[in-house]
Amino acid sequence: MIDFRYHLVSLVSVFLALAVGMVLGAGPLEGKLGDQLNLQVKQLATEKEDLRTRLQIAEGASAHRDTFLDEVGPSLVGQRLSGESVLVITLPGADTQTADSLSKALRTAGARLAGRVELDESWADPERVKDRESVLRSLQPLMASPASHAVPAGAVQVPAPTPSASVTASPVPGATSDSAALAGMLARATVTTDLGQTSTRDAVADKVLDGLRKGGLLRVDGELSGRATGVVVLAAGVPTADGEPPTATGAGGGDRLAQWSTLAIGLDARSDGVVVLGPASSATDGGLIATLRARDTPAGTVSTVDTGTTPMGDVSAVYALREQFLGGSGSYGFVGKVKAPIPVLGR
Repeated sequence: MIDFRYHLVSLVSVFLALAVGMVLGAGPLEGKLGDQLNLQVKQLATEKEDLRTRLQIAEGASAHRDTFLDEVGPSLVGQRLSGESVLVITLPGADTQTADSLSKALRTAGARLAGRVELDESWADPERVKDRESVLRSLQPLMASPASHAVPAGAVQVPAPTPSASVTASPVPGATSDSAALAGMLARATVTTDLGQTSTRDAVADKVLDGLRKGGLLRVDGELSGRATGVVVLAAGVPTADGEPPTATGAGGGDRLAQWSTLAIGLDARSDGVVVLGPASSATDGGLIATLRARDTPAGTVSTVDTGTTPMGDVSAVYALREQFLGGSGSYGFVGKVKAPIPVLGR
């Protein structure tokens, strides 16, 4: 057993060690320890100043890059989308200033802006499943009617999609059964593959859009001037404040990112091309662009650009959309595995 003498010897050893340390620290080692600490502090201060300088240079370079692209952007995109009609769709949380600058770039590129549609969070909210089902029930008869396939006077007849058919070649994991139906309805109301139908709208398209609007699923900025042959979808960045990715799910509610992915793919299936544009964070875990890039999709489907909120993003979106009209697609930007920083100029 451990007796009292063992405890006494242990306590004496501890105090003796403390005393020796104090003597050495105040004596022969005092100067060396002080010099080492001072040297480390100076090194840390130098490294901090170096990092501050590098940050300032990087921020300055980024600002000058944006200024440069603001100046040369119009000449880069000029008439790249001549004759095309483009719709801008903003998802919840997307930067509204990006929508303004993008719209300007699209017009400069020669495209006719069909309008802007802002989707509400209720489109993908797991708690709003019943509301979406109600909207679908009210609009399904309209979609199934012969008038839903009517072609406006003077337009070229093209094969109409079957209202009940899925708009995706393969389902998106986590999406609800209603996702494709909603995407199909929005596509019916806003996009076409026929340039002859871009300047006209029909009663069914207006009623479908009005039903989606009254159901609280979207808002229209102004009025739509017709249908679009191409779409740019503005995605939100990934919030980092709480560290939680915006992929909340609920019983029967599906995954938000899967719902938005289904929307983009559905619009692409019934138009000449879709580009999803978002900030760099949208290409990281929990972002829509990352979700789309993770899908094993064939060429000719949705393109993604992760330089949103910058002039480079606007130029890239124009070129990516032009590539879509030519039958190609790709992932562009700087985050993760991308095809290139920007679509090849001059294609």
